[in-house]
Amino acid sequence: MRTDTSVVITNRTSEISRLVRHDLARADAALPELPRSAAEAMRIARAAVLDLDAAARLAEKDPPLAARVLAVANSALFARGGRHVSPRRAIAHIGGSALRDVLYQAAYASMVFDVPRYAAEVSRDFVHGVATAALARALARVARADPEDAFLAGLLHDIGRARCWASFAKRANGLCDDDALFVVDALHAAAGHGLLRAWQLPPEIADVCMHHHAGSPRELVAVVAAADALTHAAEHRADSHAPIDLLSAIGIDATGVLAWSQRAEGELVRARLMTGA
Repeated sequence: MRTDTSVVITNRTSEISRLVRHDLARADAALPELPRSAAEAMRIARAAVLDLDAAARLAEKDPPLAARVLAVANSALFARGGRHVSPRRAIAHIGGSALRDVLYQAAYASMVFDVPRYAAEVSRDFVHGVATAALARALARVARADPEDAFLAGLLHDIGRARCWASFAKRANGLCDDDALFVVDALHAAAGHGLLRAWQLPPEIADVCMHHHAGSPRELVAVVAAADALTHAAEHRADSHAPIDLLSAIGIDATGVLAWSQRAEGELVRARLMTGA
């Protein structure tokens, strides 16, 4: 008797999706606390006046942050004046808004679940978040939203994907990567929302996680949705089109679409350099 392979795959994917959904719901009641270093990095980054000394003290006692600061300071974006080996000097070298970005990125990295099986996918999602964050900050200025809230929301909008990859890794026997991607795409918004609520991040940031694909009249969600779509278009240039409708929703007409698409491509390159991807 002949078996319809597509039906078998669909049924298997549906069952895995149900199990991952169950894992996420059960885990919501027992999520780990927000890492202290992540909370401190975000506190420093969100301050009206950036405290370089506080950032240096945190880096000196937090090896992952120190490693990220040094990697950025010695990257092609900032490589001038010799190689840096001291986190404090690297922080002074980076300075300003770029240091805020690095602090946010370090916070994100400390939140992400370790998933060796899907390390490449988690890394790709991280780069996507970094590029989306930079675009969201720029779009927020046009839409008259808060640029720093937009940056943080853009950075974290897909953080639920790491939770999904972690759960999926336990359940994925017999499924191909396309099936995994289907499940993660379907469940990551709620997974991220639950994570950020558990960690008591601002509700408007958690709302972006939940609604950035579904559409929302909320200004911050609309800004991040447009930035997210621009980044996706830059990542898949041959298969994607600029999100004209999403840009229009935040006040950018058709004449500005090309410039924003080109900016998205530039931010994606910059994100890859900053993260070493």
